[in-house]
Amino acid sequence: MQVRAAIIKGHVIDNQTAESIVGGIVKIDATNFKTITGLDGSFTFKNIAPGKYTIIISSLSYQTITKEIVIDKDDDEAVVEVSLISSYGAMTEVVVKKNSGKPAGATDQSARTIEKNADNILNVLSAKTIQLAPDLTVANVLRRVSGVTVDRGESGEGRYPVIRGMDKRYNYTLINGIKIPSPDDKNRYVPMDIFPSEILQRLEVIKALTPDMEGDAVGGVMNLVMRDAPDKFIFDAQGALGYSQMLFDNNFSTYDHGAVNKQSPAEINGPAYNATYADFSKANLVFTTKQPLPDGLLGITIGNRFLKNKVGIIISGSYNSLDRFYKDLFNGINPQPNTSMQYGSTPGLTDLESRSYSIHDDRIAFIGKIDYRINDKNKIDLSTIFTQLTSYQSRLITDTTEGNRDVSQGKEGIVDFMYRSKTNVQNIFSSALQGQHQLSNKLSADWSAVYSIATQKTPDEAELTLSQDSATDPLLISGMTREWQHNSDKDLAGYINLHYKFNIASQKFNVGIGGMTRHKERDNYDNTYNLKVLSSTTPFDNVYDAPFIFTPSSDAKGTPNSQNIYTATEDVSAGYIDARWEPNRKWNILAGVRFESTSQSYDQTMVPNTITGKEGTVRYLDPLPSLHIKYKLNDKSALHFSYFSSISRPGFFEIVPTQKVGEYYTEQGNDSLEHTQAQNLDLRYEYFPGGSNQILIGVFYKNIENPIEYAYVRPATSLSVIKPENGATATNIGFELVYTKYFHKFGISANYTYTYSNAPTIKTQAYIADSTTTTRPVKVNIPLQGQAAHIGNLSLLYKDGKSGLELQLATIYTGRHIVYVSPYYNMDYWQRGSVIVDFSAEKKLGKHFALYAKLGNLLNTSDIIEMNLNSTYLTATSPNWPSKSQPRSDRILVEKKSYGQTYLAGIRYHF
Repeated sequence: MQVRAAIIKGHVIDNQTAESIVGGIVKIDATNFKTITGLDGSFTFKNIAPGKYTIIISSLSYQTITKEIVIDKDDDEAVVEVSLISSYGAMTEVVVKKNSGKPAGATDQSARTIEKNADNILNVLSAKTIQLAPDLTVANVLRRVSGVTVDRGESGEGRYPVIRGMDKRYNYTLINGIKIPSPDDKNRYVPMDIFPSEILQRLEVIKALTPDMEGDAVGGVMNLVMRDAPDKFIFDAQGALGYSQMLFDNNFSTYDHGAVNKQSPAEINGPAYNATYADFSKANLVFTTKQPLPDGLLGITIGNRFLKNKVGIIISGSYNSLDRFYKDLFNGINPQPNTSMQYGSTPGLTDLESRSYSIHDDRIAFIGKIDYRINDKNKIDLSTIFTQLTSYQSRLITDTTEGNRDVSQGKEGIVDFMYRSKTNVQNIFSSALQGQHQLSNKLSADWSAVYSIATQKTPDEAELTLSQDSATDPLLISGMTREWQHNSDKDLAGYINLHYKFNIASQKFNVGIGGMTRHKERDNYDNTYNLKVLSSTTPFDNVYDAPFIFTPSSDAKGTPNSQNIYTATEDVSAGYIDARWEPNRKWNILAGVRFESTSQSYDQTMVPNTITGKEGTVRYLDPLPSLHIKYKLNDKSALHFSYFSSISRPGFFEIVPTQKVGEYYTEQGNDSLEHTQAQNLDLRYEYFPGGSNQILIGVFYKNIENPIEYAYVRPATSLSVIKPENGATATNIGFELVYTKYFHKFGISANYTYTYSNAPTIKTQAYIADSTTTTRPVKVNIPLQGQAAHIGNLSLLYKDGKSGLELQLATIYTGRHIVYVSPYYNMDYWQRGSVIVDFSAEKKLGKHFALYAKLGNLLNTSDIIEMNLNSTYLTATSPNWPSKSQPRSDRILVEKKSYGQTYLAGIRYHF
């Protein structure tokens, strides 16, 4: 007689939060049946014979419980629902660390709870999600958030995020809720690749501002929440090795890093000093090739509580060393259009540059936090973070100049070879003393005192330029430049907030009042030396014996009166009042207004007083109202509406009348630039069925006055620059969808954002009339700079708790978007849409160890910038131009960067 077999199914949740418990152990007593709960907290036993069984359910930090179940001979299936109780008792509020030893936001489930309970609209990535993702830096992690694109930096790593189609200038960065300065020499936004991802407890992208938040964000705010002191001893360590595919196929170039002079001759000897070639190091222009060592990653975290749990300490450190090589094909385009009867208005090619970059990056980070729980009602803590990114870059440019070609003589034209070494050091230090106090049953207060400084140093950026008429001719010396640049942003800030809770009848109220003040000091130094030779036919032998001189002799002082040497200050003061009203369980209403006063001033310290624009001051006061309404449809779903008014301040480099040669273009300041003001609306449907699952469907609208965009202009016939300019009032509207669903061992996480922006612009159109080239103004509507219409993320997940194996295949799509705005019709620079595919895996080895691997950019996706114009005209006027420079007839290729794949494998230890 055949015995009928049944299935036992179950689901394990947290008793307090109803979150699914992942990785719980479920076993049938007195049998060999044992399993692990899946990504959705579910478990399954198959082929169970009829009988009475005792099921034992346990999970770390939870009380073990047993369930009795009887399976009759006619049963096909039995269902068990289990609620585990924390072994530490009731949970505290989610915004505070949980007593389970896992801080808020460390798990996917707690990240969902933060999103669910928030007054405003935000997205949260947990430490667990960040750990499994194939990303080493916070910048790359941000690509996983809905509505976020990330511009890649010189090493191919993500660098600057764009939120909801709003350029990086419209965002700011917080560390533990405190705003930090940027080390960038031109902009106030923070390079997010300076932060290693492993130091995060969670990452928040806030898309709607509340009155207690600083108001200078139109796109959004990134809040990096660092790890908090645990309730029991922890020790985490990891190490990894990796490599870049490009290094297998190309020679890596380097120079003597120790030969770089930290200070310029003028800084050492005074601004009146006349330098000679002997004052400059030569070894940093001697390049050697080698096969670099593998990339390395080390990290360690240790934390515990002391003195009867009154004092908590956590210390975390990270070091990452990597080498990258990438190729860059760059077509120099004359922004002044040419005209023809056949092709209309088109640009002209000026140069074809084949660039190669060899980059070594050292990234270090340290965080430390100590908190003191004075009693149940008072707590103070001191947190400190230091992070630094040091980059050593060797660059070679082979430049063929169109204007110098002499095809009739059988020559390809003069070829310039530009060899450059560049050392760049960026760091951020921030220390915050904070307090939280429950002054009475109704009144609470919190405060912060903050000191932060961000610096950048680029000492002795050295470039040697040689030329050659043809491959058989000798190399000739064209010139040399040596540049020293450094800047710092120093912030002193204070914050205070008071909240008073009270009830009227059954309705709850919470009135808040507070303010902040910040004093920022900015210093920028820039000095460039240009060296030449007496004869343009001087052959090059070696850099040590090259006969470089200063001509005219005044060049021996460098640029002591540079307009790029300046000091600046910024004082921001703000105050707000808000009120939260909960008329019943379904409604939560937060309304308030913030007032922000801004005063900016600058002084180009070395520019003569007779120069117009040497000094400048600007002041403005902005009222910033906001309203946030949440209506709970039930315990799992809600409608969320947000309105807020916000601004965006220009960076110091942008409001100072500076001019600096950049990597590709000369950049210029604009002292008439105005700050941006915006009105923002959000409506989102939120559904949190439990565990890590979620569905978010939202729409947003932004009205932006005086948007700031970089335009490609030509102020003089011999000069082409990009400069920030205010555009006409623009609108930005979009749709967002976030979907996360787990099916036992499998999961899918996806998000999609559609954004449409309309920025009215007057452009100049060149055309031919009566055989004469003339121009006319044309009004066009273009997208905002940096705004991609379509952004999508898709991650396929697998987690087997029993074997300890986790896998993730992640795909990112970013649609085409404008990177530079041209003043001429149909000549904007667009970055082509791209798909990036990454893969990561982790395998647990016993209780404490895990192996992991991260594979990046598997499709070798390139960054391609182009114009939406027919390239046939360029081919017709430049018949000897290499065909690879214009591979398509329906586009004009401006630039193509190829980075290659990256590989990393390592081991983790957790105690």
